[in-house]
Amino acid sequence: MRGMKRPLAVVGFTMLTALSVLCFLQRTALTFVLCAVLFLALFVSLIFKKLRQTVFLPVIFGSAAAACLLLLCFEGFVFLPAESFCGERIEITATVEEYPHESSNGKRLYFLSELVSADGKAAKGKVRLSFPAHEWKRNTPLLPGETKKLEPGDEVTFIGKLYPIASGDSSFRNYFKSCGFSLSAYPLAEVTVQKGKAGTLKTLLLRERKKAVNQILYAFDSDVSGVVVSVLMGSKEYVSDEVYASFSKSGTAHTMAVSGLHLSIWIMFILEILRRRGAASKPVVVFMMLFVLLIMFFASFSGSVKRAGLMMLLYLGSELFSGKADSLNSLGFSAMLVLCLNPYSAVNPSFLLSFLATLSIVSFAIPFSDLFLKRLKNRFHLKKVPKLLSTVTVSVFISAFAELATLPLQVRYFGGFSSVGVITNLLFLPAFSPAVLCSGLYVMFYFVPLLSKVLLFLAQLAVRYCVFAADLMSSFRYSYISVNEGLAWPIFCLISVLFALLYLFLRRLKKERALLRRAA
Repeated sequence: MRGMKRPLAVVGFTMLTALSVLCFLQRTALTFVLCAVLFLALFVSLIFKKLRQTVFLPVIFGSAAAACLLLLCFEGFVFLPAESFCGERIEITATVEEYPHESSNGKRLYFLSELVSADGKAAKGKVRLSFPAHEWKRNTPLLPGETKKLEPGDEVTFIGKLYPIASGDSSFRNYFKSCGFSLSAYPLAEVTVQKGKAGTLKTLLLRERKKAVNQILYAFDSDVSGVVVSVLMGSKEYVSDEVYASFSKSGTAHTMAVSGLHLSIWIMFILEILRRRGAASKPVVVFMMLFVLLIMFFASFSGSVKRAGLMMLLYLGSELFSGKADSLNSLGFSAMLVLCLNPYSAVNPSFLLSFLATLSIVSFAIPFSDLFLKRLKNRFHLKKVPKLLSTVTVSVFISAFAELATLPLQVRYFGGFSSVGVITNLLFLPAFSPAVLCSGLYVMFYFVPLLSKVLLFLAQLAVRYCVFAADLMSSFRYSYISVNEGLAWPIFCLISVLFALLYLFLRRLKKERALLRRAA
């Protein structure tokens, strides 16, 4: 757009801000009124020449209006139709989409499924099938033996009831909606199963994912297997409470959610191998794009991996067409795509943490680390900053700014923050990349006798080091500081002011450099 350096960033950030507020308020009437007002403001800004020439105002009004309309359409066409069947004893037919996972207390088993029909009428929408775990372990009239063999693609039919999930807690309800569903189905009579098509791409990939998880749980020692599954696939289901607590307290829980860090490790590794072998540039980029999509699927398209994967695909796509991707435009565009797929992603903790961390790294951590290294170089008259010092410096700035940007969300969602996160992330530096690569390569080549043993040994060594570092740092008395959730907004305001001042500082510095270049 003419007059705007980063239009996609403006559109994406505006939509995210608008949807975050609207999803938090949960007022349909307010959303409708605001949508009408914003479309009117857009119309006015396009009529008057002075307003139109600013470009910025029409884009802001248009983006916010589109966000309101998107939320209204999603609520009206995705969630409300299925919710009309809630509370009644009806016949329900649904197609299983994933393998089951246990509830946190181990009392129930959940299957994410797609509704086919309800009460004899065609129905659409995702629903979570909920089965008592104690009944699942034996044959009962409700769950006959063949039901235990449920796989993705199978169709189940039963008499049951649909209920809204977490109807009394708006935060939890928003979270489930951000995952694509708002209903849970409880069978009240025998469940019948019709086997689905075995050869679809999705079912094949899901089976391969299940095989990979089983292979990890079988081969790795029990104290690290859960960490390996979470690092490779983002699933914390197999991580023990003690290990997860130590990662949370030490500020390294983000390593258990597949994100830009994990994708970067794989991309750099593959790029180095293929280019050393003299592979042509464009086929390499196409292969990496397919590999990114595969990682996104294996990580179940979580909020963090969707954001990171879309950004990576945009960057690789620009390489494919000999263009140059702008980081903020890519971040804004990836946010826009994620929100178009599901506007409730605007309140998904995983997506928000990933987005804000990336925004702070791109906008502040990299510029300030470059500034620090440049001044260090000039101060000590160095021809080149040593690579180790450069790596450590960049890592410290990235960890510090990411921690600062996500602090309000940590307080809001988790009731506190880690005070040792920057140090622990530095301790992770030498071992985390080998842990990801060796674990992933073992899963790919477990059938190769000698190679698999070497990879397994190295992977367990690297993961054990990470677990040890997290345990060590979390053992300090004030490693985790609990904060009242009500302070999240004041903290957000203070940090927003701080980032605004830092932005003004960088902008002033940029102008001074431009003047010096002109004078020279």
